Amino acid sequence: MADTSTDVNGSHGASGKTWAKFLIPSTLGATLFLLPVPGGDTWTIPFGLMIDFVNNNFGTLVKYTLLVVTVLSAILSVWYSYGPAKPEIGTLRRHLRGDAIWTILRVLGAVFTAAFIFSIGPEFMTSDATGGVVVATLMTNLLALFAFAAFGLPLLTDYGFTEFVGALLSKAFRKLFQLPGRSAVDGLASWLGGSALGVMLTTQQYDKGVYTRREAASVACTFSIVSLPFCYVIAKLVGLADVFFAYYGSVMLIGFVCALIMPRIPPLTWIPQEYHDDTSDHTDTTVKEGESLVHAGTRLALDRAREAPNFRNFLKAGIDNLVFMWFALVPATVAIAMIAMILAEYTPIFDWISAPFVPILNFAGVESAAEAAPSLVVGFADMYLPALIGESIESKETRFLIAILSVSQLIYMSEVGAILLRSNLGLNLGHLALIFVIRTIIATPIAIFLARVVVF
Repeated sequence: MADTSTDVNGSHGASGKTWAKFLIPSTLGATLFLLPVPGGDTWTIPFGLMIDFVNNNFGTLVKYTLLVVTVLSAILSVWYSYGPAKPEIGTLRRHLRGDAIWTILRVLGAVFTAAFIFSIGPEFMTSDATGGVVVATLMTNLLALFAFAAFGLPLLTDYGFTEFVGALLSKAFRKLFQLPGRSAVDGLASWLGGSALGVMLTTQQYDKGVYTRREAASVACTFSIVSLPFCYVIAKLVGLADVFFAYYGSVMLIGFVCALIMPRIPPLTWIPQEYHDDTSDHTDTTVKEGESLVHAGTRLALDRAREAPNFRNFLKAGIDNLVFMWFALVPATVAIAMIAMILAEYTPIFDWISAPFVPILNFAGVESAAEAAPSLVVGFADMYLPALIGESIESKETRFLIAILSVSQLIYMSEVGAILLRSNLGLNLGHLALIFVIRTIIATPIAIFLARVVVF
């Protein structure tokens, strides 16, 4: 039987099949990513237990899978970008064909991975302080995370969950953050599905005439925080898995404070309130006149569920996500993280850049201030770097501070920054650097307070 649309009450006319497509995947996704469960001596989430199980029982297989992924990515990136490849746009070609910078990064990722695994090459590539941290710890965790996230995150983002919860939050978003109600959906997609997902969704909405340039820039630069699963990896990396919920709660609190402030001050207020050219429909239909928030959420969720992929297309999309994450992102992340760790371990460059922050952290009573200071600036390159630099610091409070900042700073050029610069929002490198600095200034004292007074 054909399904019909919902009325203003949100559910009339929806078939049992549509309700099932909304409720079953959404409940499964919420359970996987949001349900607290016991994990040893502490509490975690089912997603974290799955990652730990794979890494604890299949560590060798994961390590050599990483090697295969990075080497294949390097070879295919060169072939698809510069070789006599066929003109058809297949999945791998679509994800791996790119400019010289991305190709070089993937080649370097393969070189760094092979050098560490086989202990071949100079010490700065094979030492535990560089390759051991990046290849053996970070990337093996990310490989398992990407495998589960590729299939798990769509349960939250593709079947109505974000639309339902986003509608409930829509009026609060307009009042608190001076943003259209529909931005709550984008914000939730970022927090649950990943920062890149949120940024791409927001920029597409601007191109369609849904947001003004300022609104889109505000959403992208305020709510595109690293997703919950990535936060778990960062918490585990710095030895904070036992206080994960306190850590993530702190991230949400700081994100809320930044969201209150950032849309009201430069550089976001410098962006003009203008819509994209050749667009005309600017009506916010998140909540219709006379409609309750629950009814609006139900309507939007069921509308999304109707268009959601069936099981076969779900698997197909999951495989496509996995190919992108493994072959396009992982090798480049290896390269960026390794270069940063080599610079941090074998050169004083980050010490020089972060020197002005040392007396500030000392004044605030932060332990190991000199060791922690580089983490305040290196996150602009990549979100994992602060955690990689700070994971060996003895003070748990200081590691807590670093883990929060690595997420709360939000603007990192290896992913979010690159997407924003390529968008039509008019943001330049100066805007992004200033947003990074302002968010750091806002987040640091709050994180210090939470670490010292609330958590430890």
